[in-house]
Amino acid sequence: MTGIATGALSFRYCTYNDKPVNQNEPYFGQRLMNRSISSSGSFSRRHALLSIVLLVAVTGCTPLQTTGDMDASPDTARSKAAQGDHAAASRDYLDLAVASSEIQRERYLIFAAHELYLANDLDSARRIMTDVGAETGRQNLEIWAEVTALLKLSEGDAQGALSVLNRVSETSDRDAARRILRLRADALFRLGRPEAAVATLIQREEMLNRQREIADNHRLIWSGLQESGASISRDTSGRGDAVLEGWLELGYIGYSRRGSLTNLRAGLEEWRQQNSGHPADADLLDEILVSLGAFSSYPESVAVLLPLSGKQQREGEAIRDGYLAAHFSLGQDVDRPVINFYDTARNGAAAAYQQAIIGGAEFVVGPLLKNEISAVASLAESSATTTLALNYAADEFDPPPGFYQFALAPEDEARRVAIRATNEGLFNAVALVSEGNWGERVLLAFQEELDSRGGKLLAARKYPADTQDFSTAIREALLLNESYARRERLVANIGKRLEFKPRRRQDVDLIFVGANAAKAKLIRPQLRFHYAGDISTFGTSAVYEPGSDNNADINGMVFPVIPWLLEPNQSVTDAQAVLTRYWGAGMQRRARFYAMGYDAYRLTAILNGRTNTGPLAINGMTGRIYMDRIGRLHRELRWARMERGRPRPLPDILQGLSQDAEMVISRQ
Repeated sequence: MTGIATGALSFRYCTYNDKPVNQNEPYFGQRLMNRSISSSGSFSRRHALLSIVLLVAVTGCTPLQTTGDMDASPDTARSKAAQGDHAAASRDYLDLAVASSEIQRERYLIFAAHELYLANDLDSARRIMTDVGAETGRQNLEIWAEVTALLKLSEGDAQGALSVLNRVSETSDRDAARRILRLRADALFRLGRPEAAVATLIQREEMLNRQREIADNHRLIWSGLQESGASISRDTSGRGDAVLEGWLELGYIGYSRRGSLTNLRAGLEEWRQQNSGHPADADLLDEILVSLGAFSSYPESVAVLLPLSGKQQREGEAIRDGYLAAHFSLGQDVDRPVINFYDTARNGAAAAYQQAIIGGAEFVVGPLLKNEISAVASLAESSATTTLALNYAADEFDPPPGFYQFALAPEDEARRVAIRATNEGLFNAVALVSEGNWGERVLLAFQEELDSRGGKLLAARKYPADTQDFSTAIREALLLNESYARRERLVANIGKRLEFKPRRRQDVDLIFVGANAAKAKLIRPQLRFHYAGDISTFGTSAVYEPGSDNNADINGMVFPVIPWLLEPNQSVTDAQAVLTRYWGAGMQRRARFYAMGYDAYRLTAILNGRTNTGPLAINGMTGRIYMDRIGRLHRELRWARMERGRPRPLPDILQGLSQDAEMVISRQ
């Protein structure tokens, strides 16, 4: 690989641009770079250059140019970063690293990785941080932990972020301490540890002096509680800390009553009466009450484009009914929109969209089918109408402003399976997926995420969509055929039959099953028959069939579940009651689509009039919903293991850590 270009250094990097990046993360380079840094030992420029080239070299990737300017200064790098030119700032820091030695070089590399993170070049940032390594010197441990934690959080690895941050037990730098506590709280919220997260931010508040900073800290607590609300205990008393108890009670009210603005307002006012003098009462509560009006800012007219006849009729009707359930669940104090439904199965989504615009729609929901989304996006751009598509487009494209995509994407779930498995220490996988487009997509997503986290896909086998016998795929994936072949050779040599138990491969940590519920109920027993019942087996949410009588067939399988099916909170109960009242029972089998319709209605208000793709996260019926940089809405789900035919919620992986880790958390 050529590492040097004319007039500049040529570094190799691979782009990785499909993860959400928080562009508002605090820039920490300025204060740290203003510290005096002592150099230890000598390190020639030639050796430094070789070290950097080796550090980021990746054969076959796109070259990243530094400036080649050996006179680059920390001031110019900071200036470029402050102006938002993070790519240029990263190149300056790489130049500085080339010209520096030991501790300084390591620090400049970490700063370069941080700027690459902000420039949304996560792969290059991750590669630099990996090669800098966890054995970074004590002088750079804080900034190494911060950038590493940011990268892990960006890829959904909250546990990994927390483990890194726990290495920094104390710091004399108050700015660094505030940043680390904020990141630690973020990780704890994502792991479903709201009490520890709030305690961390309360500790952080003691380090804040300005009222604006304190108010921002209160917003962090509130938003974190709403994003991890399912983990808040209903009984928030008995902790001996009135401030902590007040925050948890406020968070529980906000989360449990989020389905009704009327009930939410009443709960907040009641909390205020009982918690006079609480920090949240000083600023946050009024802000929340005012913001409730924004969340009820529905457009006057909404058009919903769904297949209400034909092959996808049942899915379309379930989404429609979920959308209407959310509509009827609103309190009387909210101006509800006029809703018109258009059947895309008749003349196509493009024709339905044009008809909706002619009819005066101010907001469009749909279409549902992947192959119709690109055409509708073009129409949305010309009409300047905010549109929420209910799937991801089949082809990559740059969506126009105000165009969003919300999907029950199995690819997202397959990636979450890889994250969950590797967090549990399961890295070597085999996969069994169905033939066809769906199986290809989930397999690719699973493998990409597994590879990125240091795992390995040992084998992948595809089975015919119409088969009920999976023995061929299972035996090939687990190398059982080799065991049977050894037996046949032995029988041939000695001339008589032998008692025999085949031996499967022993290097498998997990089995990923890409299948629908009907196939999963056949695959799981056949895995047991082929001596693989003791291997951890994961699937997407498709393996679970709500309301089925024979879910026990997949006992032991681990899979993600939407809150609609796993969390008996008041919002879910209210929504299900509305569905039963208007459409009767029997909603369980298409619960995911009902929940999608419900969330689409809530997103209608939240996205109405929004023109950017900045940070957004809400707790929905389909999971925790967040937005990436191109307007795609992704979901994080809860986890369950099937036991005795029922999904049992799984605790957070963090709860299994040692007492030492718990002590670190308790000091926060």
